[in-house]
Amino acid sequence: MKKIIIILLCFSQTAFAQRKKKNVEEIPVKQQIEEYKIPEDQLLNGTLKGSKWYFDLKKYSETEIILDKDKTKPDVLYFLNAKNFQININQKNCKSLIKGTYQIMKMNDGSTTVQKGHQPFKITSPYQKCVVKLSGFLSGALDISFNETGDVMEIKEGEYSPPVTVPGH
Repeated sequence: MKKIIIILLCFSQTAFAQRKKKNVEEIPVKQQIEEYKIPEDQLLNGTLKGSKWYFDLKKYSETEIILDKDKTKPDVLYFLNAKNFQININQKNCKSLIKGTYQIMKMNDGSTTVQKGHQPFKITSPYQKCVVKLSGFLSGALDISFNETGDVMEIKEGEYSPPVTVPGH
């Protein structure tokens, strides 16, 4: 009888030892750190779509650009729809077109409620030589504000926060 119990005990131990562990499906780290999507009700994209903003590239400084509704200025920023923009540069020595997408956040107490490092413009067209500085500026972290009447837009260089990095990727 003792031999049977010992044999059953040994058999049960080997059976339990060979049982598969349950695999817990892990979500890839890349999906966990996806880019934060700004809710539509926090964006000005719907309000800005179809609007035109004028500026003069000659008056652009590397940290700020001011746009308004003055049609006598040669360069134009078009918000084509609620997602895409286009900039026409019409300078004497530079004719260029910049295209891309945008996400501009709504105002709060006279300034935009921008998370640190927010990049409102994503340029999809290739950089052209005469507008490399402007394209680089627009691709960076920016603070965008409007005056009280909404007819002047001021785009300033914002605070840049380094991207989140994942060890081993």
